[in-house]
Amino acid sequence: MAAVVWIGTSWKMTKTLGESRAFARSLAAAPVPEGVQPFVLPAHTSLAAVRDCLPEDSPVLLGVQNAHWAPEGAATGEISMRMAADAGARLVEMGHSERREQFCETDDSVSRKARAALDAGLVPLVCVGEPAAVRDAGQAEEFVTAQVRAALSRLLAEEVADTIVAYEPVWAIGEAGRPATRAEVSPVTAAIARESERLGGGRGCRALLYGGSVSVDNATVLLEDPHTSGLFVGRAAWEVEGFQALMAIGGAHAARVDI
Repeated sequence: MAAVVWIGTSWKMTKTLGESRAFARSLAAAPVPEGVQPFVLPAHTSLAAVRDCLPEDSPVLLGVQNAHWAPEGAATGEISMRMAADAGARLVEMGHSERREQFCETDDSVSRKARAALDAGLVPLVCVGEPAAVRDAGQAEEFVTAQVRAALSRLLAEEVADTIVAYEPVWAIGEAGRPATRAEVSPVTAAIARESERLGGGRGCRALLYGGSVSVDNATVLLEDPHTSGLFVGRAAWEVEGFQALMAIGGAHAARVDI
């Protein structure tokens, strides 16, 4: 049986309603390659609009880039997990380095969000990754596995299999990011896989993704890492043609890999 390859993108703070609908309609008009699980994380303002542009049986999963752990209340500017699900989300991103740096998100708040997401029937998509200084000090594996432990600390062992972890080294993210090599990625993804299996009582997370300066040029090599089950893509997937090209690469990889 072919492997399932996850190909997804977060739009971050981009796309108006019209731009979001145009992307979604183009995506809905083209078939998804066999073996690929696509997902898209629009801005909160576009989530319901994208949902409404996709057919009810669409294989594309939608998500949000952030949600609060509280069920409701005085949290100005936030949305709850329940609100995210109501607007069409199936996934909730948490722990991205930009959220940690710019909005003071901590390991504790990530763990609260993971717990709340599962309680709301949503899949936590936990982002982890080391800054350049940690990488240069040779401590990437220890740093990232500590983030994984903290993020999943409020979950039962059997719930670990309901989570997705995205490894996104901070030094590889954004316009100034440096694309990582497979040799740099593989030891860290192996460590994440071991830690998630330990926390899950032998069963690891649902998917382990890589993100950070992913493009059509390096996607094939990154997917060859034995512990990577998909790609979490930024700018290279913000145009629908780029997203579809990456899905095609994912489909070709899925057809070559047996599970």
